[in-house]
Amino acid sequence: MDVVPLYRRPGFIALLGFGLTAVLYYWALNAAIEITTPGILPADTLLLLGLLSAIALFVFIANLLFWIRETQRTLAAFFRLAILGAWIPINIYVLLDASASITRTVFTHLGLGLLTLLLTTGFIAQFVLPVGKLKERLAVIRRLLGFLVGERGPATFIRNGEAKEAYGEQMRRAPGVFLIDFASTAVLRTNTQFTRPVRPGVAFSNRGEWRAESLDLRRQVRMTEGFTPPAGEPVKLDKVNSFAITRDGIPVSTDLSVTFMLDPGHNDEPREGRDANKPPYDFNQTAVERAVYGHAYSEFEDLPWTKLPLRLAIDLWREMVKDKTLQELVNQTKTDTPPLQVIKELIQARLTFHTVETRAQNGKRQVDVSREYSILLSRGIRVLSVGGITDLYLPDDVRKERMLRWREAWAGDVQAALARAKEEVKDARHRGEAEACATLIRDLTTELRQQLGEGKTPHMRDSLRSVIHSAIRLCSQRGLVTDSTNLVIQLNEILDDLSSLNANCSETNAGGGR
Repeated sequence: MDVVPLYRRPGFIALLGFGLTAVLYYWALNAAIEITTPGILPADTLLLLGLLSAIALFVFIANLLFWIRETQRTLAAFFRLAILGAWIPINIYVLLDASASITRTVFTHLGLGLLTLLLTTGFIAQFVLPVGKLKERLAVIRRLLGFLVGERGPATFIRNGEAKEAYGEQMRRAPGVFLIDFASTAVLRTNTQFTRPVRPGVAFSNRGEWRAESLDLRRQVRMTEGFTPPAGEPVKLDKVNSFAITRDGIPVSTDLSVTFMLDPGHNDEPREGRDANKPPYDFNQTAVERAVYGHAYSEFEDLPWTKLPLRLAIDLWREMVKDKTLQELVNQTKTDTPPLQVIKELIQARLTFHTVETRAQNGKRQVDVSREYSILLSRGIRVLSVGGITDLYLPDDVRKERMLRWREAWAGDVQAALARAKEEVKDARHRGEAEACATLIRDLTTELRQQLGEGKTPHMRDSLRSVIHSAIRLCSQRGLVTDSTNLVIQLNEILDDLSSLNANCSETNAGGGR
């Protein structure tokens, strides 16, 4: 614990400064040639007002002794009370003794200074904090005057659910002040009980009250990352993790996250700054009380409300995984919803709805009350969504075995697909060759078929010549035949040979015989 040196303590500095100022002031008045009292008010009136101010402070500090329980603070209050107790009879003596002119003037000025200090402090206190109501202004004046005489209560700034305060503020029990931003709230308590939640803005704690807990009104996200489950000997794991065991004894893990916030008190979407005429976040006093009052305590830890949704989601994840085998978790068809997506939707339904539709062992649909939703409601929490649960982390040996099986199954499917592809290519080639032959015959016999269509009956030589002419025409088309020039020459030679034959393509003798 840090120890503040004596020379740095506000009380010591104030006392030392007051003593030095009084000594210097008395010396200056005593050395003056002519000493006069203020002309605005008579000396007796000023001295009397100072006396009344001292009596008011005396009563104020004496009031502290009725509630201070710590010995050190009680002694400090008695010390301040003794100083003011000595100040009052001295003022009365000076007021009645008209002979001590210098002393009378000194105490008159000091009384006037004390009265001015109190009035100035009361006036300035109204502008220290953003307050507008008369009750709030009086509360600020009360606390600043208390701070002036050593009654220091907690002064805390709460931002985004976190308290920003000086060392030791949590231990102060005098009336204090809390400046809370619009994304936060707090709950106050005494040494024996919780007292009340305070909304965003300026809040004043009463005597003996202190901050029990500060809360964040914004949406919260808690998550746990998946990991490769250990195989063989069990190892020490973190308490918050998604480790689960399937029905066939395979350890698995997954990424899991939960988005939640304090229940806004209505069934609509959380405001979260959507309405410019209202505070950005909903303040539900009942939800705040439940979140703080309903802490779950175990043997080794305190479970705050921000950790509860993720714990419940992990319990549901383990409960659903233990009823399925690994094959049921990873099998997926094109038509059905993925098994992990089904588990995710069911977990979200159990956390966000009072009743959930399930299936009994006989396959019939039934409606069950969600125990997890009731727990969250009792703690003032609303779950907005559940994330993650998109993939499984498996032990290394199980993952390698599944990869090997997948490769074997994949290789068999690929070989069968290749065999089918070869057969299809072969069939397509045969069909293409047949179609090409038919197209070639049709193009080569175009003129011949035209003559037959006209009723002509050409001889064999004319028929062959017609076919060869069609072949020469096709070869003349660019890109149809690779070596079209040589082929055309050969076809022309065949035409020359046909000219030496008779109509039936037989050679004729010189004497006219066959």
